[in-house]
Amino acid sequence: MSAMLQSTSAVPVGVWLFPDAPALELVESVVRADAAGFDEVWVADEGPMRDPAAVLAAAAPLTTRSRLGVGITSPVLRHPGALAATWSTIDELCGGRAILGLGLGGSLSLEPYGLGFERPVRLMRDAIRVAREALERRDGDHYRLMPHAAPARRVPIFIAAKGEQLNRLAAREADGVFLSGFRLADVGQAVEWARSTDRHVHVALYASVRFRSDAPADPTALAGSPDVIAAGLHDLVREHRPDSIGMALVDGDPIDTMLAAAIETLAAYRGLSTRG
Repeated sequence: MSAMLQSTSAVPVGVWLFPDAPALELVESVVRADAAGFDEVWVADEGPMRDPAAVLAAAAPLTTRSRLGVGITSPVLRHPGALAATWSTIDELCGGRAILGLGLGGSLSLEPYGLGFERPVRLMRDAIRVAREALERRDGDHYRLMPHAAPARRVPIFIAAKGEQLNRLAAREADGVFLSGFRLADVGQAVEWARSTDRHVHVALYASVRFRSDAPADPTALAGSPDVIAAGLHDLVREHRPDSIGMALVDGDPIDTMLAAAIETLAAYRGLSTRG
């Protein structure tokens, strides 16, 4: 989808889930989001929490429309070749709707295992190349094709990062960027980095959303009622022209409560978008 779309109604809408609910509730939430009309559903990878691949694999054959992504997992935590095999399998299960989201990882995912990293740009560049070679079933500099490898699948690779160099790397080598956790005032700069080359990269822009009236002030978040948040999403799309827009559910309330508010927001957003 072109980044130059003039109509906000055509921009896909997604939701991001934090994996702190029981596994079956997470699976049910992915299926519920799909049935409600979300175009993308992302599940975070936070290391020792519920595993996003297991959740999305269980939900995949029960969904019909949503693209299913991990937002994000780290090649420090999981080898990119193994990630390729996992997401190729999930892509089979959902009929070609999977997205592999990669990022360096933060304290919640890496510190429990005592993991860290050096030379982040090279690390991520190599991870993209390994995963892509494995997904496309071809020999490369970092992957040796074996006869027992699964068939090739075209699973898009997205990069999530807050810094300039990794976003520019995504612009050169990835299929998309997952922009989340930014101060809303800084989103334009991140989008500019992601569009710093002539090749088209899908920009998925996800704002944290807070529905609770007692939520703390947060410069990365849209806050208020579903109607207010829908208007904020609409404004972000008009200003930055992402290829998809989404809500990261961060209040910490029960997942069914947050998802119900997100579904209400989706309906309000689409109403605004239809009116222009």
